[in-house]
Amino acid sequence: MSNPKLFDIHCHLNLPEFASDDLCVLERTLLQGCWINNVGVDLDSSRRAVEIANSRDLGVWASVGLHPTDALDLSPEVWSEISFLAKNPKVVAIGECGLDYFRLSENFEEVKKKQQDLFLKHLDLALSIDKPLMIHCRPSSGSQDAYLDLLSILTEQKKVFGDKLRGNFHFFAGDWIIAQQALDLGFTLSFTGVITFSSQYDEVIKKMPLDMLLSETDSPFVSPIPFRGQRCEPSYLLEVVRKLAELRGISLEKMAEITVANGKRLFGLD
Repeated sequence: MSNPKLFDIHCHLNLPEFASDDLCVLERTLLQGCWINNVGVDLDSSRRAVEIANSRDLGVWASVGLHPTDALDLSPEVWSEISFLAKNPKVVAIGECGLDYFRLSENFEEVKKKQQDLFLKHLDLALSIDKPLMIHCRPSSGSQDAYLDLLSILTEQKKVFGDKLRGNFHFFAGDWIIAQQALDLGFTLSFTGVITFSSQYDEVIKKMPLDMLLSETDSPFVSPIPFRGQRCEPSYLLEVVRKLAELRGISLEKMAEITVANGKRLFGLD
């Protein structure tokens, strides 16, 4: 399957929700012509992502990293193993990593600083092995604060490292102003099944360059219509791509072709 029909660039078959049937779901996904990038959020899920990727010759890739909410618990041993896993040939990105201010309460300035420091470690690792970042960014309610802080970091680092610093904003939820800043830095944006039941992201999707647009499920979360309420699977990606095509006024087949090409380019799989 050297030319997949779809590419789920961010899913989590490595999480407990798939513990009993991850390889069955994977086989079902591949039979439908869909590639996946299985994304780590901690050490255990990063290990499992690499294991699953290595179980197939083609169509299954991995990203390794530590979710920003793990910033308080980081140990040198954990980071050492993440750095080792990152060098695996089936690992195509570093993350998910970034900033998450959504549930911050006590000591929030201290937590923000630790998250920013952890993100910089991921950024340095990505640069050292020439792989893109898979970014998680979630601001506090009613704010764009996490996006603004993260974009500030990326802007300064971009001045030093140029095009070598690259990546994707997964589950993008910012407004058009934030999107423009990310795009201007050369970062792609990916969208989930949320777009099938919310119009919040329509403006960004309609305005952004097609060659910077990516599709994902973030399985097992946020199943698209008509699967709302069920565990999300990569095979549901078709509904996300269908909605992207509708919003851009192009055929489903053309949007699938575009998002696959963009995913392959992001991960260096051309």
